[in-house]
Amino acid sequence: MNADRKLVRDYLHGSAAAFDRLFDRRDRSLQRFAYHLTGHRADAEDLCQSAWLQALRSLSTYLGHSSFRAWLHGIALNIHKDQRRTTRPRTVDLDPEQPSDAVESDPQRAAERAETSRALRAALRRLSPEAHEVILLVKIQGLTYDEAGSVLGCPTGTIKSRLHYAMADLRATLTATSSPMEVHREVQPDPRESHGPHGRSTWRPDSTGGPRPSLTLPGLSHGKEILARPVPTARCPADTSACGGS
Repeated sequence: MNADRKLVRDYLHGSAAAFDRLFDRRDRSLQRFAYHLTGHRADAEDLCQSAWLQALRSLSTYLGHSSFRAWLHGIALNIHKDQRRTTRPRTVDLDPEQPSDAVESDPQRAAERAETSRALRAALRRLSPEAHEVILLVKIQGLTYDEAGSVLGCPTGTIKSRLHYAMADLRATLTATSSPMEVHREVQPDPRESHGPHGRSTWRPDSTGGPRPSLTLPGLSHGKEILARPVPTARCPADTSACGGS
């Protein structure tokens, strides 16, 4: 049994501390996902909190057939899709003030990295929702093909094909819209996952209904790794994988 599933089991058997540890393990990754889906700090905060609240209410339905992170990403994505159908789109915040774990001593390199990140975020927003989602799940969030398939509800082969065409579209968009820059072959996820001094929300899901403090979101990526609203009835993804992932 992996760590996430054990924490879910322990929480369901009465250990409140187990959910705290689960939150600490996965909150940073969820924040990054929420920010890339919404493009706004405030919207990402709302989405992240709504997803955790829905997950907390629905943990008894999580049977472990898919990974917990895929299940949690699926909840967030379903909430976002519901909101997208009913909410007028806003101008995307392409240059948020975000802390970085990496300290760049060279001002020119720091400026180049910031410009590359802005260009990539802008290019991702120009893709279709399907292309944006598969790149975000696999290349930025680091989900496996099976996990992405369980989130999006399609087989592994479909995920691979969709990702191939999505990456081609992304490179074409970057070439057409960006200033001259090196286009790398891959987008890599942040390997630090949820452990680090930045990007962790001070809000925690509980039953107090208290105020929602501000949320610090991590940046898009790092250096050469760069590419290439309360919802009480939100849908939870089925705890099964069309791809047989775990």
